[in-house]
Amino acid sequence: MHMDKKNIKQKRTFVPQSIGDTLRKINRKFSSKYNRTEFIINSKWPEIAGSYFKEYSEPLNVSRVRDFENDVGETVYKNYLNVSVAPAAAIEFQHFKDTIIEKINTYFGYKAIIDLRIHQNYIPKYTHMKQNKNKQIDKNDIEFVKQNVKEFQNPDLKKSLLNLGNKITTEDK
Repeated sequence: MHMDKKNIKQKRTFVPQSIGDTLRKINRKFSSKYNRTEFIINSKWPEIAGSYFKEYSEPLNVSRVRDFENDVGETVYKNYLNVSVAPAAAIEFQHFKDTIIEKINTYFGYKAIIDLRIHQNYIPKYTHMKQNKNKQIDKNDIEFVKQNVKEFQNPDLKKSLLNLGNKITTEDK
């Protein structure tokens, strides 16, 4: 028996999707690059390190070192957070190391990080925010963004998209 094979193309459906579904795909990309602990530490670093150390330090990664095997035969690891710190702030960061470890472990609710490994590297301050404030948006760009969002009914969504479009066109220049 011979069956005819047809070129079956999937029909495109234009079903609205929530932003959460789209963001879930993006988060999957980053969560596969970093493990959950690294992702949370990187995203919450300004809160963990404080206002002073967020300018002079940056978490690099979490290294796992084999510690021992428990009664069941599972391997238990110790997690160390590698942090890049500017040389000028390294000594002070060393003094506040225990406080930072305590903040991380309090956030997770368990002993997620055993110790910090400090790497003295220069970390430049980010100045691109100051530079973007001085840039002006062309009237053509504003009109282009307005034309693309004029059909939206929801005023909050329209305003958010206008702000996003203006921000993107400002950064492109």
